[in-house]
Amino acid sequence: MPALQVAIDAFLTAAELFALLFVSPVSATEQPSLARTASAPAYERARALHLVSTSFDVRLLGSLADIRLRREFRNGSATTINLSGYLPVADEYTDALRIHRRGRVFDLLQLGSRCGGGEESNDEDLQADIGGHMQLAVDESIADALQLAPGETALVELIATQSLSRSPGAAYHLALPPLAGIESQALLVDQGDTQFVVIVPHRLASGTGRLTLRPNGAASQNIELGMRSETSSAYIIPLASREALQALASGAIEIETRTPDGIVWSTLPTQVRADASFALAATAK
Repeated sequence: MPALQVAIDAFLTAAELFALLFVSPVSATEQPSLARTASAPAYERARALHLVSTSFDVRLLGSLADIRLRREFRNGSATTINLSGYLPVADEYTDALRIHRRGRVFDLLQLGSRCGGGEESNDEDLQADIGGHMQLAVDESIADALQLAPGETALVELIATQSLSRSPGAAYHLALPPLAGIESQALLVDQGDTQFVVIVPHRLASGTGRLTLRPNGAASQNIELGMRSETSSAYIIPLASREALQALASGAIEIETRTPDGIVWSTLPTQVRADASFALAATAK
């Protein structure tokens, strides 16, 4: 995806331009505070940026899964924080990577795709000059989108489309966006015409796994998940009906992971999504 590579290059350039573009020239005495912020321990920077809320959604369209991850951050420090280190990684399956801030929406992938240089000219120097100005404008836009001022909040949204693959038993395998930071959970989805549960194991889980569904008022069901891949992944279990989903929501979902060091067992926290109006269409370019 050329636009994705351009966006990645733009991120790196924007980080280098940040000090020049966004530091106020009012006083030279302000410069050391930025240096101290950049060199502050990681745990101090983590405390300064608070994760206010997170939302994870999946909708199915045939053999494709529409994945949406939203994380809202608040800057609780007295200095501006760069969000670049808190973004999920975009790959070839990513449709959009957006930052919602101050009533504006910045799609970082769209910003990157704008510097393709669509103007035709036989003058190579002119083309290089136009391309350079476009690249600088893109870098400035991305750098601006990534700066979170003190007390400000920003919503980071990732939209991706992945194909489902069949796993052993009654499950389907679903790759998650890299470094998305999705917590271990069971997501019960009522999509209107279909119902299913999305199982996200703990990110450190390995080896083979077994899932146990314990719906309220019905018999439990064991599902072998097979060997877990090294990449971040989830499992999708189709459900028979809306009633089955509701019974499972009031019951329990357990996961057992076998590793070389032993067996890890846990009860997954559950969430229910029942918004039939969820957009299945790909994000408009």
